[in-house]
Amino acid sequence: MNFDLSAIELRVMCALAEKESTTPDQYPLSTNALRSACNQKTSRDPITDVSEADIESTILSLRERGLVRSLKPTGSRSWKHRQTLPEVLPLTDGELALVTVLGLRGPQTPGELRQRTERISSFESVEELEGTLQGLANRDNPVVENLGREPGQSQDRWMHRLSSDTQSPQQGRQRVMAAEFAALHESGFFALPNPWDLMSAKAMEAAGAKAVATSSAALAAVLGKDDYGIERSELVDHVAQLAEHLSIPVHVDSEQLFPNDPGGIAETVRLLAGAGAAGVSIEDFDPATESIIDRSAAIEAVTEAVDACRQHHLVLTARHESHLYGPASLDETIECLSAYADAGADCVYAPGLTDTDEIQRLVENVGAPVNVLALPDAPESEFLELIGVRRASTGSLLFRNVERTMVAAITNFLGNGSL
Repeated sequence: MNFDLSAIELRVMCALAEKESTTPDQYPLSTNALRSACNQKTSRDPITDVSEADIESTILSLRERGLVRSLKPTGSRSWKHRQTLPEVLPLTDGELALVTVLGLRGPQTPGELRQRTERISSFESVEELEGTLQGLANRDNPVVENLGREPGQSQDRWMHRLSSDTQSPQQGRQRVMAAEFAALHESGFFALPNPWDLMSAKAMEAAGAKAVATSSAALAAVLGKDDYGIERSELVDHVAQLAEHLSIPVHVDSEQLFPNDPGGIAETVRLLAGAGAAGVSIEDFDPATESIIDRSAAIEAVTEAVDACRQHHLVLTARHESHLYGPASLDETIECLSAYADAGADCVYAPGLTDTDEIQRLVENVGAPVNVLALPDAPESEFLELIGVRRASTGSLLFRNVERTMVAAITNFLGNGSL
C-alpha cells in the first residue's frame, strides 16, 4: 500500500492514534475534538490551524484508504472517528507509538522518543527503542529512516516515511516560534528588547525576555554603516544567527521589507521566514526621499506584506513613522494605523509617541495590538499594561547606552591606562 500521506492526513491519523492511548474515555473522537487534537499547541511540530472542513475532507480520504473508520453512536448527532493503521500496516504497540510521535513532532533522537512515547507505550531502555526503530527501518517497505547526527548531538535522529509532504525541522521550528510570538499578542503585556548581536540577544533571553526583536539602526552601527544602510542579505544572516541560537521568538525590524530588491516584499518575507523569523515589520518612511510615503502606497505595501506573512505564518507589525520624522498628528496616526490594521496587520506601532493620553487614545481607537517605543520619557511598563498596550520595545536605545559606556571606558583607558 502507498503510505505517501499528505501532511494533514498524517496529522489526523497520528492525532487519533495518540488520543486512543492518552484519552481512551473520549475515544473515538468527534470531528470537533479531532480538530482540537490536530491544532493543539503542545507536542506538535509544526503547529497547524486546520479547519473543520479540512478535517472532514481528510477523514473521507483516509476512510477510502482504510486508515480511518467512522461511526455514529446511537443517540448521537455527531460522527466519531478512529484510526485503523495497525489493520493495514502490522505494528506492535511500541511501533505504533513511535510512528505516532514521529508523525506528530517530526525527526527526533531515541532519547527524545523514549520520553515522548511514555504515555502511549513505554520502552525499558533507549537500546530497546533503537532496536524497534531499526526493525521498522529494515522492513521491505521501510517505515522509518535514520537521518544521522546533527552537529553537537550525541544521538542519531529518526524520521517516519509515511509522508513526503512534511516540513523540514527548520520550517517546523519556525512555525512553532511564530505561533508562540502570535500567542504573546493575544492578551496582557510583554517587553520586547532589541539586541544588536548574538551576545546581547542571549543576555536578554537569560534575563527572561519572552521574545526579542532586531534593530535595523543598531545592526547598521555594528556593521559600520548608517541607519537604513544594511543590505537584505545582511539582515537575513543576522536573523538566522539569532534564530539558530535562541529558544525564544525573533521578530525582525525589516524597514520597508526591501521592496526594490529582487522579488520585493514577498521574497524578503520568504527569506526571513526561512532564516527563522517569527515576525517582521514594515514601515512607511522612505529614506530615499526622507519622507512618509503616500497613504495609498503604504496600505498597498502592508497588504502585500500581510499576504506574504500569512503564507509563512509570520506576525506582521505595521509602523507609522511620522512621530520620528514629522510633522506628526495623532488623528492622522490613528487613521493611518487603523487602515494598516484593516489591511490585516497583526500589530501596529507609532515609534516616538510618549504622551500617556495620546497612547491611550491610540490603543482605544486602533483595532490591533499596539507596540510602544520605550523612550526615556514614555510611561513605564506597568502603566502601559494598564492602558492596554500589548508590548514595548527598545529600538536602538539599549545599544546606544552600551555604546556610550564602551566609549567612556575606552576613553578612560587611553587617558590613564585604567578601566
